[in-house]
Amino acid sequence: MINVDRALRSSIRTGKVVLGSNGTVESGIGGQAKLIVYAVDCPADVRMQLETVDVPAYAYQGMGKDLGSACGKPFSVAALAIIEPGDSEIMALQREIRGVVA
Repeated sequence: MINVDRALRSSIRTGKVVLGSNGTVESGIGGQAKLIVYAVDCPADVRMQLETVDVPAYAYQGMGKDLGSACGKPFSVAALAIIEPGDSEIMALQREIRGVVA
């Protein structure tokens, strides 16, 4: 099992990541996202939109403020899209994803 927080920070530092619900949904619909990560308190309407996207989605086991902190940001992050993982092992989360966005 990977350290999700460390992998997220590494992705942000060395890869390309879109933070925020709107950008995440757009990246998913546009086909750029390789992986979507969302917080447990991600708004229901955003999760419904993410369900329509054919991209693996990982439920981060924390609130938006925790996901923001994991990303090294001083604000809440409901969802993010990994466009390029960089040197991170974040794509290993695909193996841990059970089913689709709940």
